[in-house]
Amino acid sequence: MKKIVFFGALVTGISVPGFSYADTHSQVGAGYHGSNITESSTNYDVDFSSPVFSARVLPSIHFAIETNYYMAGGGKYTLGSDSGSSSFDTSGLELNLLFGTNMVDQGAYAYAGVGYFSETWKSNSSSNKYNASGLQAPVGVGYNFGNFSVDLQYVYRNPDAYVGQVFSNGSDVDASVYQLRFFSNL
Repeated sequence: MKKIVFFGALVTGISVPGFSYADTHSQVGAGYHGSNITESSTNYDVDFSSPVFSARVLPSIHFAIETNYYMAGGGKYTLGSDSGSSSFDTSGLELNLLFGTNMVDQGAYAYAGVGYFSETWKSNSSSNKYNASGLQAPVGVGYNFGNFSVDLQYVYRNPDAYVGQVFSNGSDVDASVYQLRFFSNL
């Protein structure tokens, strides 16, 4: 019994003042996911695009926990003077913590955050798979219309996540993601 009382006191003591589960909001949505990855030493540039499915839990008006899943999508590449369809498809999962202006009430909002991604590159011509995962920094703007929201997000990814997996060691990689999503406010 003492353990239960101690645990209850601990949870009550570390809870965020003013936080109530009744104030928690959620959103589900879908949209467009595009990513651009460049590797400068070989002059390689690839753009992937695919559908994205997103969900958010907003325990306060200024904080959100977001997850995004983007399905396998192909793209186009340039390598020096060559270009064409990418020989890879990518898919992945992201988890972001967002801090911003009022993301719950009707009107414009903006946010920034930190997150983690895990992405798979699958070759269309062989069974080879490459994984990239690491930290990312999302920023975004949107407009909440009441029943639904429109959101535009840019994400800068840690380039080291692609070195040693997708690209060889010593590569100079740059990676960014763009997402346009429509959310239903629950």
